[in-house]
Amino acid sequence: MAITHASAELLARLPAAFGHLALFVCDEQGAVVERHGEDQGSRVSAGGDGPQVATANDRAALQVHMPGGGHIIATFPQDSPAASLIAALLAGLCQREQLELDMESMNTSSLQLLEQVAMLGETLPKLSAGETDAEIAAMGLKACVVAAGVERAVFLTFHQETGLCEALVHIVADDAGQANVAPYPADDFVPADRGWCARVLGVDETMIQDTVPSGQRLGEPGSPEHLAARELIGVPVSYGSGPKRVVLGALLVMDKRRSSYSTQEHLGSQEGQVATSFAAMLGAVLGARKTAELGKELHMAQVIQGQILPERPAQVPGFDLAGDYQTCGEVGGDYFDYVHLADGRTMVVVADVSGHNLASGMMMVSARATLRTLASVRGEPARLFSELAATMYRDLTRTERFLTAAAVVLQPGSHEVEIVSAGHNDLMVYRTATGEVERLASESTILGFLPAPEYESRRVHLQAGDFLFLYTDGITEACDPNGDMFGEDQLASVLQQAAAGTARQIVAMVLASLHRHRGKTSRADDVTAVVVRAVADTGARP
Repeated sequence: MAITHASAELLARLPAAFGHLALFVCDEQGAVVERHGEDQGSRVSAGGDGPQVATANDRAALQVHMPGGGHIIATFPQDSPAASLIAALLAGLCQREQLELDMESMNTSSLQLLEQVAMLGETLPKLSAGETDAEIAAMGLKACVVAAGVERAVFLTFHQETGLCEALVHIVADDAGQANVAPYPADDFVPADRGWCARVLGVDETMIQDTVPSGQRLGEPGSPEHLAARELIGVPVSYGSGPKRVVLGALLVMDKRRSSYSTQEHLGSQEGQVATSFAAMLGAVLGARKTAELGKELHMAQVIQGQILPERPAQVPGFDLAGDYQTCGEVGGDYFDYVHLADGRTMVVVADVSGHNLASGMMMVSARATLRTLASVRGEPARLFSELAATMYRDLTRTERFLTAAAVVLQPGSHEVEIVSAGHNDLMVYRTATGEVERLASESTILGFLPAPEYESRRVHLQAGDFLFLYTDGITEACDPNGDMFGEDQLASVLQQAAAGTARQIVAMVLASLHRHRGKTSRADDVTAVVVRAVADTGARP
């Protein structure tokens, strides 16, 4: 046991102040380590539960347990008038020892807190200057290992596209307490839906903690948690909040390490707070990097997508053409184009990839390139769609996307058009003779559902003034502030009202009506509208 110097001096002087008082200082097992005063009739021996005291018939014994461990035993005459005073003095001595321990603990905590604050302050500027994710994670984990006083830490980066976690950085503290990058001794890649990876990635910005069973290990061999010898704390690394929160990975700290100012053997709330602070710091820096990288990618995708959209309508004798496209985000998944077929005809195509983000936009770029390549050697639209579906099936299923498309093939100087659709919205046909809008239903297969679907085309005859309207569901499914959709009936009504205009004017009226319907409600999907209008002359309108 250990008591303060002041308490030891007081114990040594008490027998002189109280006649016939004897004091025995014992360790936890009950062995006497110090003795003050004389009491030939008392014996103190070690026992299973502490010291065992045997006194003479005329002696009384008083035993107190010290806060720092061990015991103090006082023996004195049974009729001693100072018995209560001796008990009060020993109780006061215990209180003083407890106060000393509390002050020492506060000093230790203060030192730890100062080191943690210093680590946080020094680390953040360094992280911001890191060039790679691994370099940033290594700097952060080194500081975390020192500040938390743990033996090792691992940063697992989450690859959402593969469903795996990769051990990007492994930091181990040496005997001197220095933190160093070390080879990762287990499998670099582990499934993100198993073990501790799944547990940490599944919590909402809070930590989880576990204790290793005695003589065992957590998890399966090769798993990150299997490295922990005694205890483990895990914190998700993320950025953003609410529905925009993105999980980047997990920070694991393992096994408390004794330091020069702490003999603590277990991970506790303080180490958890340190891990949480460094995880938040890593999330902020890595998230900012990814946001910046995504911004560059989005800008590049915008440029690419802007380049693939037609600059002007195709010139096809006998037809007036116009189209427009509006994204709901930075990059969209809609697409329209005027494609020249191998037999000299022109195909007007509208397509929609599920989703409206960067991945959808890039898939649409791929679809456009594939479609144009096939069109250069194919003249039959149904066969072209079948080959497009077969070619893109693997990419669409791998990215969990699907694609709908509709096309109208135009023969210069002829108002008979050929139509093919791949699960797209119904095409609308305005008939000038009746003033009514017909709907051409699409019952064919969406691209990405079958590896080798077969498509069929149909022919539709138009008269001068008739027009076809091709669109994506961003129009009909657009909602007003009350949640009511624009719908096909309202779209048909707008087409009837706009029927006397040019193709460009019809598109403009549809988009204006859509804007009024939506009000202040933001666009939830991309919008594409294309008009193919038959004209009386055989030349293209300006």
